[in-house]
Amino acid sequence: MSTAETYVDIYTNLGFLFYSVAAGDGQVRKVEVEALKRLVEERWMPFESSRDEFGVDAAEYITMSFDYANDNNVDANEALQRFRDAYRDHGRHFDASLKALVLETAAAISDAYGHTNKTELTQLTSIQELFRQPV
Repeated sequence: MSTAETYVDIYTNLGFLFYSVAAGDGQVRKVEVEALKRLVEERWMPFESSRDEFGVDAAEYITMSFDYANDNNVDANEALQRFRDAYRDHGRHFDASLKALVLETAAAISDAYGHTNKTELTQLTSIQELFRQPV
């Protein structure tokens, strides 16, 4: 798998992770979607320059997979598990700066509706614990 393909896979599964944070309370709100899209544009696109075979910035896959999960009412726990599986496959690509950006984005989504609820806090803790595990 090429580096670009690896990042497309990572970013696709990050979209599922961020969806799981937004959907964890059973409802994805417009402000959560807006927070994600703003962060993808402002932080993720400049973060890493991989593109797919069509020239699409790999970071765009975050919003595409988030939208797919949202449009298809994917179970939040299934979406989170999908990310966990991808992390186990690609964990060596998650350096400190990537992990920090993931946590920043997840926290921004959970805070977008005014506060982080108990379910979202549990998911943020789960992500932190996953990142502490050896890969």
